[in-house]
Amino acid sequence: MMYLTEGPLAALRDRPLATPVAAAARLRAGYRDHAVDLSDPRGADPMVELRDHGIAGANAYFTGVAPYHAPVDGAVPDLLLRAPLAARLAGVNARLDPYGLELWVFDAWRPIAVQNRFHDHWMPARLRALHPDWSAAEVAAQTEKYWARGADGPVDPLSPPPHATGAAVDLTIRQKGGAELFMGTIFDDVSDASNTDALETEPEGLAFSLREARANRRLLYWLMEEAGFANNPTEWWHFSLGDQMWARITRAEAAFYSVAPDAPGS
Repeated sequence: MMYLTEGPLAALRDRPLATPVAAAARLRAGYRDHAVDLSDPRGADPMVELRDHGIAGANAYFTGVAPYHAPVDGAVPDLLLRAPLAARLAGVNARLDPYGLELWVFDAWRPIAVQNRFHDHWMPARLRALHPDWSAAEVAAQTEKYWARGADGPVDPLSPPPHATGAAVDLTIRQKGGAELFMGTIFDDVSDASNTDALETEPEGLAFSLREARANRRLLYWLMEEAGFANNPTEWWHFSLGDQMWARITRAEAAFYSVAPDAPGS
């Protein structure tokens, strides 16, 4: 087994993120208005269960891990993603395998009921409790950094939430069958500490543990970027390919994934 201080992945842990992540943060604005090509045949790509394709994980909203500590109403046990994207994740795993590491998925396709719960209720209530002086506009702006708008009825095919497309996935890296690599925050830590580049700004002042987290974030980012995915710059764990956020950040003319065609309840 190789160690992360040697071989090709060592270089990824040393490659800074500040410039590409800052650019993505600027480009991401207004991504829900980006064009979606509903005629693209890739839009019919099927959904697959990631664990059937050798990708480890457990749906965080169904299992009730921190910071929720209870299953979320409407959550499903599935980890569903478009088939071509599952193949790309398998490719990332192949690069991690010599190091005794693998991807660990927290969430992929997400029911609109879960999206609505967090966007409309959980996140605004949390922000109002923490910042009672904030205006409604400030609460809404901060909410949108982490939770995309859902839908009251059928999802608009020209503006779907990323996780409704089957083209977005939340994940990390772990030791095979063991502990997750330290990333500096838990999954769904909705604070600036979860910004992908949060640990890039003052490298000389970082404690050893945060230097390790910075290296691990870099590793995850570059592995996924080299597999074709784009990162949500406010969430180190969120990556997508083919949806509107991906198209906006990569400057693609249009997204080619809209609402997932064969997800539960669709």
